[in-house]
Amino acid sequence: MRLLPVLAGLAGILLLAAGAGAAEERAVIPLHARPGPSGFANIMTVAVGGGAPHDVLFDTGSNGLRIRAEAVGPEVRLTDIPITYSYTSGNVLRGVLGYARVAFPGARPAVATPREIAIQVVQSVTCKADKPRCPGWPKSQAGVLGAAYNPTPIFNPLAQLEGRLADGFVVVADDLARPGIAPHVIVGPDEADLAGFSFAPFDAWTGGSQPDGLRAWNTKSVMTCFSVDRGPERCHGTVFDTGAGNGSFEVPDHPVGRTVRPGSLVTTRVPEAGMTLSIVAGSAHWTNRYRFAPPHGSVKGFNSGGLVFRHMQIAFDAVKGRIGFKRP
Repeated sequence: MRLLPVLAGLAGILLLAAGAGAAEERAVIPLHARPGPSGFANIMTVAVGGGAPHDVLFDTGSNGLRIRAEAVGPEVRLTDIPITYSYTSGNVLRGVLGYARVAFPGARPAVATPREIAIQVVQSVTCKADKPRCPGWPKSQAGVLGAAYNPTPIFNPLAQLEGRLADGFVVVADDLARPGIAPHVIVGPDEADLAGFSFAPFDAWTGGSQPDGLRAWNTKSVMTCFSVDRGPERCHGTVFDTGAGNGSFEVPDHPVGRTVRPGSLVTTRVPEAGMTLSIVAGSAHWTNRYRFAPPHGSVKGFNSGGLVFRHMQIAFDAVKGRIGFKRP
């Protein structure tokens, strides 16, 4: 008779353990509004190498964590290997390769890489020669967390979390469609999180060397069509990019190098996912600003601009190599 309470207690402990294990397969990382008038939530908080929490740009259009030297903690392991990384914006980052654990303060439950990962410890931010007026980094931004899946030594930190947490993520930042939401990123999304999404494939990455055990995809390969005022479309591989203030593309009969006229209707269409989104162009970064530009970047393609994320949830599936879209 005295065994029954003990067995019941053991059963309770096992259930709690199972629940804790299940919780670790999925987590929610908060996103915060960027400084400035747009209010777009593309800022994430990280703590690197046992250091204090710092805000970084959450950027699905670039790769790897790149953080100012003064923002890393005492447990970062520095090397003397130089790294230079540049952005389409014109920013050029110079620094060295480092190794550190990366934690995400405020995540529910607590989330951190289980081991040291490669990062760029940034010692200077300058401009490309052809873009001498590049934006630089605001003082409030300690770095950039690139969440693309390009196979470089400085790899997407979300892909280096433990277990199912590394299987992909969902960006929930559609505040213009659903005012009042608390923006966040779901890592290790489950079936319920992905319900209602329509998907299009990424191309497999064929260039470069892939870090051991990590999945790599060309996230700039999503075939996407753009048109203005319901005119003729032009389609090209496109990256869906939380880090770009403008959408950029080209269409027939419009010269490149110009901003889309405010008041024009810009339609973004992903045929393989059955996704169509129309936004009236304006002049606000991360809200409604578009620019005519040819395919660009080290991997040539168009850019959705972060403004698409303000109208729908977008999922990045690192297991099946696909991107998903969900309207409210």
